[in-house]
Amino acid sequence: MLIIFNCSQTEAKAVPFTKVILDAGHGGHDLGGTFGLTFEKHLALDVVRRVDVFLRSQGISTKLTRSNDSFISLPRRARIANAESGAIFVSIHFNHARSRKAAGIETFYHSKNKQSIKLAHMVQSAALYKTRAGNRGVKKANFLVLSKNNRPAVLLECAFLSNSSDRYRALDPEYRQRIAEAVAMGILKFRQSN
Repeated sequence: MLIIFNCSQTEAKAVPFTKVILDAGHGGHDLGGTFGLTFEKHLALDVVRRVDVFLRSQGISTKLTRSNDSFISLPRRARIANAESGAIFVSIHFNHARSRKAAGIETFYHSKNKQSIKLAHMVQSAALYKTRAGNRGVKKANFLVLSKNNRPAVLLECAFLSNSSDRYRALDPEYRQRIAEAVAMGILKFRQSN
């Protein structure tokens, strides 16, 4: 008997996720980016809480790596995600740069997971659509929360606290709501595509 296998390379279609791990960057003694009394850790947590409310209203199960102003190590954040089967991971941050001209939104992924690239593009597109902020693109990065994560994982930088226009937007609760809705839209689009 002769058995022939078709060895053409095809990418397996991903199984739809069952849970979203929402990661608010920094926390506790780790302030993240700062400008005066504006701390990234607070803004990131606010956006994550808003995304959480939106996703739950759509019947999507979520888990937060932190729900208050506490410090969670980067390896622990990745372990939290890896402990959840069928999950995706979205980390929320606000950027800071030496140049005060740097502005806009960017989304990062780690190249080991092709689904991460797809999720990053969907979140970035939705964020640009909802906010009309500057497009800094989708980029590959070796951030520990991404590289040690076995799930589709992305990290979104919502604005630059070092840029006066971006900071003004970041401090506006309506902008943070639009960012949260955009993240949720990107996640829902990713879910529909799988």
